[in-house]
Amino acid sequence: MNIAVNVEGYGESDSNDFVMLATADDTGPYSARSWLTASPSSFSLAPGGTQPVTVTINVPAGTGSGGRYAIVMIQTVPESGQQVATVSAVAARVLLTVTGYSTDTSSQVTAVDPVASTNNSPAGIAVTVANNGNYDYTPQIQATLKNGDKTIATGAFVNPGWPILPGYSRQYQVNFTGSGTIPAGKYQVAVNVKDGTGNLLTQGTYPVQFTSKQVLQTTATASNAAAGASTITVVQKSGANINWAINYHRGGYRGSDSHRFTGIVLQKRKTS
Repeated sequence: MNIAVNVEGYGESDSNDFVMLATADDTGPYSARSWLTASPSSFSLAPGGTQPVTVTINVPAGTGSGGRYAIVMIQTVPESGQQVATVSAVAARVLLTVTGYSTDTSSQVTAVDPVASTNNSPAGIAVTVANNGNYDYTPQIQATLKNGDKTIATGAFVNPGWPILPGYSRQYQVNFTGSGTIPAGKYQVAVNVKDGTGNLLTQGTYPVQFTSKQVLQTTATASNAAAGASTITVVQKSGANINWAINYHRGGYRGSDSHRFTGIVLQKRKTS
């Protein structure tokens, strides 16, 4: 197959953790696209063969502090004259840190919107976080739903994936955990946003309103369980069924395939 290697801009959107930017669109102050060159930029690869590709980074003198970002795009090129072809691609993300300077992870919560429960998911909120600094981080979000001084439910989001880049906003969904349901009405939600090491970046309290009764995600732990025992997370459905998500840890084995359980009985009970 024929291979092409190109250096592109690395961006994001509210719902996507990376967006590949063409040269004309990659105009942000934290782009490293113009710093990178790939050699060779094209080659033919025989079946079972390998080809080293060297990416060289040239940091301009006087570059300011913070992170810089780009994507090395590796993709197949159809043979000339082919009418039907399958194109494969790999986007290798490049995250650079310019050392010797301070980094800034100033952030802001720009929107908090209610997320109604469905047959397959509990109620929660959609939190939009803007990275106003000069460096990337993976956010951790904690939320507490309140009615005055009374706590109705709590929720947390720990991002296991790629970070939010400076100059971009990302939207994250936080599911609420608690007992019972959330009646229709107006509430307040306290939101804390931390970086991957637990440092507080921003916090605030925001109004939210649910126009109908909402189902919560509840977590129960088996009674008389030893340390490290399993937990059972229950997501109630509006219909006749209840969806059980089971996470367990026993004998050094972690997993979610329920056929490994023995001696466990799940009982469905009528609720209000």
